[in-house]
Amino acid sequence: MNRLPWPGMWWAGLCAGILSSCGLGASQRLSMEDAPVGVWALEPKDAVQRNRAKARLDLAQAYYEQGQTAIALQEIAQALAAEPQWIAVHNLKALVLEKLGQSAMAKNSFEEGLRLAQRNPSLGSELADLQHNWGLWLCQQGQSTLAVTQFQRAMSQPGYALRNKTELAMSRCDSPAKG
Repeated sequence: MNRLPWPGMWWAGLCAGILSSCGLGASQRLSMEDAPVGVWALEPKDAVQRNRAKARLDLAQAYYEQGQTAIALQEIAQALAAEPQWIAVHNLKALVLEKLGQSAMAKNSFEEGLRLAQRNPSLGSELADLQHNWGLWLCQQGQSTLAVTQFQRAMSQPGYALRNKTELAMSRCDSPAKG
C-alpha cells in the first residue's frame, strides 16, 4: 500500500479495507443513463461532451486506483474541460490532490463540488459520495464535528448504497473526539 500523506493508521486501513482506495464509491460509478439530468442537456453536442467527460473520469479513477496520480490529474483536467459542472469530477480531483499532499487545493475542490451541488440538490448518491469524502477529509484535518455532519448528510441522500462505509467512517472519526 502506498504511504498516504496524512497521519493515522486507522485512516489508511479505512481507505484500503473499507473504501477501496477512498475513490469514488461504487454508487459513483455511473452509467450514462444514471448521469445527473440537471447537469447536462440532452442535445447531441451535449451528449458528446457528457461522453467525453465520463470517459475521462473513468480513466482518472482507474489511474488514481493504480496510484498514478499525475496521470489521473491530467485526465481530471480533461473531464473538467468537457464538463466543468460535474461534481464527481471535483470529488475525484480533491482526492487526487490530497494524495499529492495539496490539502488546500483539495479543500477548494471539495468546496467547489459542494457549491455546484447546491444548484442541483437532487443528485443523490453522487452528492453522498462527495459528502462522504469531504467528511473523511475534515476528519483527517481534526474537524470531527464538521466531519460527522457531512457523514450524516451523505447517509441522508436518496439512493446512497454505501451507508455502511459512511457509518464506519463516522464512528471512527467521532471516537477520538469522545475520548
